[in-house]
Amino acid sequence: MKIKLSKVKIPKIYIYGIDVIKNFLFFTFYIIITLIAIAFIIAPSIKIFKKHQSYYFETKQTYLLAKSQYNQTLASLNQLKKQNAHILAAFRREFDVNNFKNFASAFMKIKKIQKDKTSVYKNDFIKTIYYIDANIKSPKNFYDFVDALKKYKYIIRVYFPIDFKKVNDSIDLRLKIEHYRLKNLKALKAEEKAH
Repeated sequence: MKIKLSKVKIPKIYIYGIDVIKNFLFFTFYIIITLIAIAFIIAPSIKIFKKHQSYYFETKQTYLLAKSQYNQTLASLNQLKKQNAHILAAFRREFDVNNFKNFASAFMKIKKIQKDKTSVYKNDFIKTIYYIDANIKSPKNFYDFVDALKKYKYIIRVYFPIDFKKVNDSIDLRLKIEHYRLKNLKALKAEEKAH
């Protein structure tokens, strides 16, 4: 027994001029296609989205933790920079002999300053040696001078022992000092301008 589709007749029911059965079949067909699309296209996309979303939140959490640590480190670094601004500025300055003479004049009378040699110190600094011939009234003046160097605008290191010679009512002395500054001041200034 053969059934011919052309002989199967779909009843026609109209409501307000709309074929209800035909619309119902189209609606059913639309629902089936939508469910297939959800099953094969949208569901895997949602699964991939959830996977990437969890990765995003893990990455975001790691980023926020790293940012928090960075901000704490930056704050402590800025605080250290403020506390040590005098020392940082001193490492950036070139040695000025006349300024040094003016500073030392409160403690001693400088006869001569002789520059000896300049060398690199620990890869980042330049060390310059100076020999100073001076005259002081008492050894206390010399030790006051050494104490005052801590607040001076240059980084100066005094070498001991010092040669003291009594001459009449005063003392002649010869001392060796070293001046330290940053090796690459031009690069440092360029970096500061960039920030």
